[in-house]
Amino acid sequence: MPTEWMEQTLRAALLEDGRRLLEGLLTQIPVPAVTRQPGQRRHADRRCEVLSVFGPVTVVRDYYHPPGPEGGFPLDRVLGLIGGCTPGAARMLGRTAAQLPFRESSEQLQELAGITVDASQIQRLAQVIGPPAQARLVELPGPDAPQAVPQFYVSVDGTGVPMVRAELAGRPGRGPDGQARTREIKLAALFTQTTRDAEGQPIRDPDSTTYLASFESADVFGGLVRRAARARGLAQAEQVIFLGDGAAWVWEIARTGFPQAVQILDYYHASEQVVALARAVYPDAETAQNWARRWQSLLYDSELDELLAEARTAAGAPLTEAVRRELDYLERNRARMDYRHYRTQGWFVGSGEVEAGCKRLIGQRLKQSGMFWHEAGAAAVASLRCALLSAGGWEHLWRQPLLQAA
Repeated sequence: MPTEWMEQTLRAALLEDGRRLLEGLLTQIPVPAVTRQPGQRRHADRRCEVLSVFGPVTVVRDYYHPPGPEGGFPLDRVLGLIGGCTPGAARMLGRTAAQLPFRESSEQLQELAGITVDASQIQRLAQVIGPPAQARLVELPGPDAPQAVPQFYVSVDGTGVPMVRAELAGRPGRGPDGQARTREIKLAALFTQTTRDAEGQPIRDPDSTTYLASFESADVFGGLVRRAARARGLAQAEQVIFLGDGAAWVWEIARTGFPQAVQILDYYHASEQVVALARAVYPDAETAQNWARRWQSLLYDSELDELLAEARTAAGAPLTEAVRRELDYLERNRARMDYRHYRTQGWFVGSGEVEAGCKRLIGQRLKQSGMFWHEAGAAAVASLRCALLSAGGWEHLWRQPLLQAA
């Protein structure tokens, strides 16, 4: 008798026994008395099939119509049912939805858990639990015993998510045809730094990162980031550092939400602008490359005045539009590019944490070949991935019932 057959047969039997036992237990859970509102009617013994970690179970409960503050299905609130699932099943489906395309999630649950669930149900559940997942992340606390940390970092960036046409109507794009193909989702990474390595390079504290993602406006997103930072212990930070690229909305979040922070323009982004400046000044590719290396070195050592003077002299007058654009960019961000000072302080000068988050958190799940999203679906999955990849985020998400009703 093959071992695999025995294993699969035993598992199926155990799941069936668990399903029947759970179904019986659910019928014995008391439901608090409902104070019926004027005009409200009770419909007794409504049957419903709910997905559990053992498979589908039948729940019999009363329904009150119109729902009202205590109406609807009171038993659903007692059991913590979420989108037609028990909390345990919702947790399993939510985790696979955060990691895999919905069809693959369905296959994974069948293979590893022995439960059959359609991909469309996983998709619907993700959209149900995504919004409360983001709300929980905003409240995610720091360590159990908060203490002052030398550096608290806030890093913000944005990346495009491919969307269905209906979500792009009226939005200009960057392509030659002027049509938008993506919508920008904003991402924030909050983390702390306590130590440096033997060479003096900053080290991010292990398990200290919280991620947030949203399609909301910069104003709304900035408020979420601020609330999350306060929950994480912003007030205990000795120094707050805000890392970002050159986007205006990023620095507006820094200005309004983190006025006490030192603003640092990501060095690698600034370095790319220096390369663009060299190419605008020198038509010859090899010459431009050589000057770009020199100017990058000056930038790294906070010798911005020398860099700008050399570029202006080499460009001559009148300045081309491309040269003027790059010079204006560097001048505009002058106060955010004192990299020699930042390194002396032992601070990060690059926004690698949030850029890596864009690739891992957004790119690996939302930007796969052939994917086109509605905003609600993309936002929900992004929030689930934020919870999964944030330190302590997934456990915090399920610590209390997500919804008051299914």
